[in-house]
Amino acid sequence: MSEARSTAMEDSKRNEAGGVVPVLDSPSDSETNAAAAPRLPDRYADESYKLFSKVQVEEPSAEEARIIRNKCLWRILPFLCIGYHLMYVDKQTLGSSAILGILTDAHLNANQYNWLSSIFYFGYLLAEWPQNRALQRFPVGKWLAAMLIAWGGVTLLHIPCNNFASLFVVRFFLGLCEACIVPAFLLTMSMFFTYKEQSILMPIMWAAGNSSPITSGLLSYGVLWIKTGGFATWKWFMLITGSVTITFGVLVWFLFLDNPLQAKFLTLEQRAQAILRIKANHSGIEQKYFKRYQFIEALKDPKSWLFFLHAWSQEMANGVTNQYSLIIKSFGFTVLQTTLLGCVTGLTALVSLLTAAIVMWKTRNSRAWISASAYIPCVISSALLLGLPWSDRWGLIWGIWIRSTGGIPYAVVMVWAANASAGHTKKTTAIAMYHIGYGLGNILSPQLFQPRWMPRYKPTWWIILWIAVVLPTFIVLYLRYYLVQENKRRDILGAQGRVTEGGIVEELNGEGVKVAHAVDNNQLDLTDRENLTFRYVL
Repeated sequence: MSEARSTAMEDSKRNEAGGVVPVLDSPSDSETNAAAAPRLPDRYADESYKLFSKVQVEEPSAEEARIIRNKCLWRILPFLCIGYHLMYVDKQTLGSSAILGILTDAHLNANQYNWLSSIFYFGYLLAEWPQNRALQRFPVGKWLAAMLIAWGGVTLLHIPCNNFASLFVVRFFLGLCEACIVPAFLLTMSMFFTYKEQSILMPIMWAAGNSSPITSGLLSYGVLWIKTGGFATWKWFMLITGSVTITFGVLVWFLFLDNPLQAKFLTLEQRAQAILRIKANHSGIEQKYFKRYQFIEALKDPKSWLFFLHAWSQEMANGVTNQYSLIIKSFGFTVLQTTLLGCVTGLTALVSLLTAAIVMWKTRNSRAWISASAYIPCVISSALLLGLPWSDRWGLIWGIWIRSTGGIPYAVVMVWAANASAGHTKKTTAIAMYHIGYGLGNILSPQLFQPRWMPRYKPTWWIILWIAVVLPTFIVLYLRYYLVQENKRRDILGAQGRVTEGGIVEELNGEGVKVAHAVDNNQLDLTDRENLTFRYVL
């Protein structure tokens, strides 16, 4: 730990974008707390420092905190849930269009269809880091709105496509736009809510997203009844979803919040209390400067790679998403029956994720246990799809439906990865790494559905069982063990008086004289390794 911090400090001095000079876990009895405290220029402090330089307030009472939390929930949660839902409806446009005629109209074979799923995530992967940098550099709400409007516009561009090449390009650009959506939502949650609240909100939002097959199924069923000659039913699907997404993006531009400092529905004092309310996160709210040492620290942190590996392995099963309709139809159901039966997948996801949110609310430090438990139905799903005779179509479709519980660990572990890093640059880097793993898994997963394995796809289900179910189960359990040991180490250091709980921010006053202000760790934009008062949630 000392070596990592020393490296970070040296890098900070070489590159002014660091600014922090902390000596947090190497205290000396002869040193005062001020001498051992982190020290940095005001421009590198957390954005909350600007607010606390204008207003001084006491920590909110339980009732005041509840009022502030509820105001934030009502202004933020609807946007997050609607955004997740639309994102997944838009992502499923290809899968829904597969049974609405796009395969025939665009002259696609099975391999080309699989590559249209993969190329989306090539774009996603390529844009992940630039999008996270943009979210740090620009106002989160405005950048999110711009990407949503672009996303909807690219969805509309599917309509004139009539061959594999044109769809290939459009799907690539769709991935470029989507790469910002989930990181923007994660950053927003981290600014307004405690880690406990985030762990509950994420399954709720993911329930809204994963229930999208209900919307997609009903919309697919509806457009089948539209008869407009040369304008195919799948084009109506694209037109409706793209237009709704653009409209939502415009609303986000005008109504979504960039950070607590911009929350005009709160008084100035309540904005400060909103930040104090989440001080137990030990991560501040936002910092606009890129800090190279934090970026390097994220890359060297073992837990960043464990979360990355979980995202990659988990998403090796996500190729099923664009295959749902084709697989269900292959069981012997008609197109109309398939559109309605696909809704059950969304219903299963909705119920299971809401159940996970309730369990998270009622329990503490249960992220790993809930995630590991959610993989059990996925094991049963693989057993059904591998073992049942092809004639048992209802048993096989149950194998498809119960796979939806696999959305629980993704929702839980994704916000866990964000919560396990502090320092704004480090947090955005960790989020980017998680979603790069997500993108890699999604590039590979559609290729598991090879035409030569149709219709049973037995090799596919075996690969998914071991890589996308068994492996991530062991990863989340080991992550818990790893973080428990680190928390115990920090408790020992704290008991020995070897942890500094504040720091110094230096700024020039109106007369050009450097003034030092003692501040809380949360206003210093420290990483979780620099700030030993930080405790990892479990």
